[in-house]
Amino acid sequence: MPKTFEFCLPTAAKAVPVGPDWIHEIKYDGYRLRVERQGKTVRLITRNGHNWTHRFPWIVQAAL
Repeated sequence: MPKTFEFCLPTAAKAVPVGPDWIHEIKYDGYRLRVERQGKTVRLITRNGHNWTHRFPWIVQAAL
């Protein structure tokens, strides 16, 4: 797993970007998490580095 990781943060814009290099993410629950999976081990890490794996067991199951 990478030791450092920077989350992509939203940027306000007046129009949706166009072109093949534009990507987006849908953020439903108000939290930004990184899913780390190594074999059968899954961790959910917040933007501030907190381990929230125990808070979202259904995401862990989906990642497995």
